[in-house]
Amino acid sequence: MAAAIVAASTLACSNGAEADAGSARSDFVIDAAGRTVAIPTSLDGGIVAIGSAGPLRFLSLFDAFERVIEVDKGDVTDGKHGRAYSYAYPYDEFPADRYHADNKLEAETVERIAAREPSLIVVQKSVYDGFKDHCELLAARFPVLVLPAQSLTELWDEGYELAPWYRDAVRMLGAALGAEERADGHIRDMNALLADVRSLVGSSDEPLYVAGLTWQGSNELTTTFPIYLPLALAGGRNAYAGSELGRVIMDVEAIAELPMDRMVIDPSSADKLSTPNSQLILAWLYGRNNDEDPSNDIRIFITLPMVWDGANYDCVIAGSYYFTKLLYGALDDAALESKIEGVFRAFYGERGSAVYPAMKAFFEAKSRAHGVELPLLGEARVERVGALYRLSAK
Repeated sequence: MAAAIVAASTLACSNGAEADAGSARSDFVIDAAGRTVAIPTSLDGGIVAIGSAGPLRFLSLFDAFERVIEVDKGDVTDGKHGRAYSYAYPYDEFPADRYHADNKLEAETVERIAAREPSLIVVQKSVYDGFKDHCELLAARFPVLVLPAQSLTELWDEGYELAPWYRDAVRMLGAALGAEERADGHIRDMNALLADVRSLVGSSDEPLYVAGLTWQGSNELTTTFPIYLPLALAGGRNAYAGSELGRVIMDVEAIAELPMDRMVIDPSSADKLSTPNSQLILAWLYGRNNDEDPSNDIRIFITLPMVWDGANYDCVIAGSYYFTKLLYGALDDAALESKIEGVFRAFYGERGSAVYPAMKAFFEAKSRAHGVELPLLGEARVERVGALYRLSAK
């Protein structure tokens, strides 16, 4: 029984602390659930990450790979897609006894984690909310740190400084890991990156339709986000001007009425380009781009993916550099790739240099597997092959 683990209780965490999330004393940190969490005196027992949208992403900022002993299954078995940290660190090499069910904390998992006697457990807020009793069973013996919920629409404030929730996540984790200097350094790096992107923003009133965006897996070309962080940071606007905060699935006919000269596609959608809706859009693009009027052509570009198991904020920044190139011609190809490498190095140090090439290779392979070509940071065109339409590199 999961409750049996409390018998050897050595640590206690309390709720209702009168402090802000992320604040720390010498021995404790306040987490996103308002709990007072004891800072481990050692990390020799290892770290467990619970939840696929946040814990491992933020732990990877601290070069904690060697300390991580158990993660969600998807971080090991699923395709890496836009999870940049999965290219920086080989979590996919973990054996089956080092992962548990995604976004759950069931009794069996509680018992197995307890048997490991970890030094620290880092939990996604939604998992804590859904499995609070089981989290608190573990917290009776081990430090359990709940991270703030990630946001798909908020990464900076009105002055383009890093959003408070993100700062809190980094600082509370830095305190728990005894890595406050790294936490402060990452926050400075993020603010510098945000400022650098904004320095490249010029003047453009051209709306772009951003298509095939990821939400709970890959999606058709009818899927977009009214607030798409990479485009917003670059000062651009989506041709779809709705006010929704989450995913929008549009009618094909409505997309054909959008005011746009360019479409930007998330490469994660490579496996959804043969669906009826995506085929209708590709057929429309093919007809429009192959008629006798070149002035109505719609060029097609492939961006970096932003979402896979939550937002990947490194890809938000990297993708925003790409939009400054598309919208303002702010960067040539060499400068763009240098900026992108700099983003990933800011997140993962020397390991960051390999992230973009590996991500590019992943999407080249995924595209080939589905009979299409979606070149990252490149341009594509629609071809007709028999009764089907496909994207190929231009």
